[in-house]
Amino acid sequence: MKYFNYIMVLFLLLNGEALGQLGSPDLKVKISATVVDYLEMVTIADIDVGTVIPSDDVLHLNPRLDQGAGIIHIRGRENSSVQITFSSQVEMVNISSNSTLTVNYSVSGNREGDQSASVLFTTNPANVILSNNGEYTLWIGCEFSLLNLVSGQYDGDFVVDVDYN
Repeated sequence: MKYFNYIMVLFLLLNGEALGQLGSPDLKVKISATVVDYLEMVTIADIDVGTVIPSDDVLHLNPRLDQGAGIIHIRGRENSSVQITFSSQVEMVNISSNSTLTVNYSVSGNREGDQSASVLFTTNPANVILSNNGEYTLWIGCEFSLLNLVSGQYDGDFVVDVDYN
């Protein structure tokens, strides 16, 4: 009788396991997501004004014509409208002497990646349309006085923001 009870309990346990595996319970999960379009900016070249010597002149680097212009490449959704905002003036600080240098920035851009055909931005922010490939190129120029310029390295932040319209 002892073995019979033991076998009966074992039989019930095994049947319970088997019946539990035979059933196919349904499980429903609701998943939602918000897909956000990407915008990528890649700095291709920093501004290069070369070696400067203090004088009474003003250094002017034209974003449409000069080879030392900074270059930023934008990638995003094809043919979409984006708004570009940039620092039009930055106070640079000499890291050794703490003297300041006011730099005025200008930006031009186009969809084809051709600097000489780029259009100078006359508003800030500026609205532009990305190309059929979702690309747009910016050229950054600058202007600053060479009067009383202290030699050394200057540091400051030129900021560009790009957002979909």
